[in-house]
Amino acid sequence: MSIPVSILNYATLNKMKRRKKPIWLLFLGFLFLVLFLYLIVFFSPESSINMLPFFFILIFTSLFFLFFFLLSNFRRGIFIGLFVSVYLLLRFLDLTHIFFAIMLLILFITLEMFFSYKK
Repeated sequence: MSIPVSILNYATLNKMKRRKKPIWLLFLGFLFLVLFLYLIVFFSPESSINMLPFFFILIFTSLFFLFFFLLSNFRRGIFIGLFVSVYLLLRFLDLTHIFFAIMLLILFITLEMFFSYKK
């Protein structure tokens, strides 16, 4: 009696080595997320210190590290972090029309397709 080919393929796929995800990426993502929440809760918008750059930097870094860990892809982590940061920056500048969000989405999809294309 012979073993079906599909079972053999399944057995060889299970023997393949899996890449471990570095746990420090998840730790850094949550650390920057906690710092971001601390910034929101404990600093008022009327404070004398301008917290706006810290807001965008913390949003970007926390999303970058979390999505880098989840997707195991550096480029996609950067793109998702940049997409959310730029979208929030556009909202801050009162550019809230749906056209801006669609154009931003098209830009990042185009960038992803450009960088993922292999010659």
